[in-house]
Amino acid sequence: MKNAEITLETKRAFSKALKQELQRRSLNKITVKRLLIATNKTRPTFYYHFKDIADLIKWTVQDEIIALLNESKGYSHWDQDLYKILQYFCANRSLGQAFYNCLDIKQFNWVFREPQIKILLGYIDEIIKQENLSVRQDDRKFIAQIFTGGFTEIVLDWLGNGQKESPEKIREELWRTQENVIVHSLRVAAKNKDIFISNKNNC
Repeated sequence: MKNAEITLETKRAFSKALKQELQRRSLNKITVKRLLIATNKTRPTFYYHFKDIADLIKWTVQDEIIALLNESKGYSHWDQDLYKILQYFCANRSLGQAFYNCLDIKQFNWVFREPQIKILLGYIDEIIKQENLSVRQDDRKFIAQIFTGGFTEIVLDWLGNGQKESPEKIREELWRTQENVIVHSLRVAAKNKDIFISNKNNC
């Protein structure tokens, strides 16, 4: 087994132990010692991979959400991808709450939003190809940032209020309010590209 595979296997063993501990007790009662007993690992092994338990929480959510998003089957399934994230936090409610409580907004964005942007850029490229559009890279990135920023804020609020709304309801709201927004934005960006170039040349 390669070193990278061993490292990933070790990290995921700690992740599994963390999630099991969160089912039994509150976050403030979970210690590194408990995780070492559960995994049969040494303290230096834990601190080689993670700074602290908050770092483990951050890595766990990022690793598992990236795995979910990498299952994407194309732009037509974007709502299903977002729905999977909501379902993930419902299935891992205690982890989601720990994630929300441990991270500041900057860390939350880095862990949660960056994987979404990568996937959404793939969606955008698919639309550009299907629609035969010519869109500036800056516009492409900006549209991805706006959309993922909005969804991240929705999830942040949802976790903060105890996940009172069902994933199904949020999915319905997202579909109703965001349907064709990305396509429309890219079409407008393509139309405005020539205007931008013209104005730039006149400066």
